[in-house]
Amino acid sequence: MLVMAFMMVVMAACGGGSSNSNSAENQTSETQQEVTSDNENKDSTSSAPVTLTFAMQANANEIAGWTAMIDAANKKLKADGKNITIKIEKINTSTWPEYYQKVTAQIAAGKSPDLGRIAESFMPQIIKKDQALDITEMMKSLDMSKYFENTFKNAGYQDGKYYGLPSGIYYMLMYYNKDMFKAKGIAEPSHDWNNAISFSQVRDIAKQFTSGEGSKKTFGLSAGPFLSYAGGMFSLSNGGKNIFNEDLTPAIQEPATKEVYQWFDDMLRVDKSVPRPTDTKIMGGFDMFKAGRIAMAIDGTWYIGSVKNDIKNFNVGIAAIPAGKGQAYSSQFIDNFLIWKGTKHPQESWEALQAIYSKEAWDALAKTGVGGLPIHRETFDEIKQSLFGDKISAEDLDTFTKALDHTVSVPYNAFYEEADQKINAQLDTWLLGKMSVDEFLTKSTQILLETKEKTEQKAN
Repeated sequence: MLVMAFMMVVMAACGGGSSNSNSAENQTSETQQEVTSDNENKDSTSSAPVTLTFAMQANANEIAGWTAMIDAANKKLKADGKNITIKIEKINTSTWPEYYQKVTAQIAAGKSPDLGRIAESFMPQIIKKDQALDITEMMKSLDMSKYFENTFKNAGYQDGKYYGLPSGIYYMLMYYNKDMFKAKGIAEPSHDWNNAISFSQVRDIAKQFTSGEGSKKTFGLSAGPFLSYAGGMFSLSNGGKNIFNEDLTPAIQEPATKEVYQWFDDMLRVDKSVPRPTDTKIMGGFDMFKAGRIAMAIDGTWYIGSVKNDIKNFNVGIAAIPAGKGQAYSSQFIDNFLIWKGTKHPQESWEALQAIYSKEAWDALAKTGVGGLPIHRETFDEIKQSLFGDKISAEDLDTFTKALDHTVSVPYNAFYEEADQKINAQLDTWLLGKMSVDEFLTKSTQILLETKEKTEQKAN
């Protein structure tokens, strides 16, 4: 009995040992499974689908264009193996100020969109308020040779840093009526942006085309002496500054810029070769050009479609913008793509922006004619002929293209937009002869200084 009892104890001990061994092995196996599962979850998280919101102002005539571009970008992301999807978020507003106000409210509520598009004039305040991501380092992966590089130096570029990328461009050209030049035996204006027609030549030619009275009067030139033109592109071509000094004080009363305004004043008052506000009250300047009543019209690329479709009675030429001292400049107007600072996915947002900047996406946008001209060189080259059809010559088309290497940005800042509107309100007083050019420049300088001071006080 003692032996049997002893054997039962030994067997029990052996059985217990076997059970503990199996338990340890099971615990080890379960631990390994948990680690494996955790690793799998980490891998899944790192490659998990990311949906980015792209805030867009919902103008009905532009929705199709931006949708086409984003759809093409999403296809590019998928083809490149990126688990990223861009989803358009339509901000139901009719103006840029409303759009910006609503996006700012989303940012404040912690519901910031990831990407978006905004008017260039808003970029200075967006940057100042730290609402846009600094993408300077990210841009090193962008092949700039594929794009018109001048377009990147817009209001989205501040203090040597990039906060936005151009979403398309409008710029200034000089359209002219070839038939009118031929009829008078006058040499056509220069197509060479490095050796453009001079201010004095334009004035002499404009006088020769000016004749008649009232609704039948023809004019030599249609051009708007707005701040961004007279104080910007024309001033630079005459050796002056682009509206401001480095400290953002006005430079428009300096001699080189005053000469530009005096040039306009002489054509308005002395020669009467440029239509005044009373002349354009019923028919605008470019409409008068289309009607064959103006020989030369300095205006934007937003009239390309009109040249192609509306002008049927004469041949149109495209010349370089007039210049004071040889090299001409063209004011550019550029809206920006940006990554909002509130994004929770900065790297994925940059990858999405690169997809938006792909040729496939630019091609898709260009086909719709939305957002201005593409700044992707290859896309631009492929569509430029179709923009005008057979309405212009190869030489004119070359002038149109080369303008993109001579563009200059409007120097938007925190107070420019407000000051510009106030100056425009004074413009007709000068153009109608109720204020001298010197009085207008003095008043404009005062407006710029006062608006600058008021903006700085608010900031402090």
